[in-house]
Amino acid sequence: MIELNERVRPYMTVKALLVWVTSILIFSSRCRSVFFSWPVWLYYTFIGLLILELAGFVFLRPWIYTKVTSYELLTDRIIVRQGFFTVKTQMIPLKRAQGVEFKTGPLSRRYDLGSVRIKTAGIGIDMPPLKN
Repeated sequence: MIELNERVRPYMTVKALLVWVTSILIFSSRCRSVFFSWPVWLYYTFIGLLILELAGFVFLRPWIYTKVTSYELLTDRIIVRQGFFTVKTQMIPLKRAQGVEFKTGPLSRRYDLGSVRIKTAGIGIDMPPLKN
């Protein structure tokens, strides 16, 4: 099995950090009037939960994802293995592939990565971020 590129982890970290900051900004703008009337202990609980979310989704999740995700390109099929608690292995024979979709965004282009989706009549496989 082929391990993921070393640029996938920083890409996923920056992407998760942008989502985290955006969600904090949206939440704080929506709950401004309610937020200031909370008791003091609720502020500490809220800040503690934000730090746990930051540690889990921004730093720990990309590290685990790069450790447990791999793929293999054979002459007749593509195999993708993903998962931590439940490992999911998907396989598509190349002669059954009907379409390939390649997507990049501004952040993925900065890290020279792209996402590939291989489609068949019944299913599709989302490949992990691959180097362009």
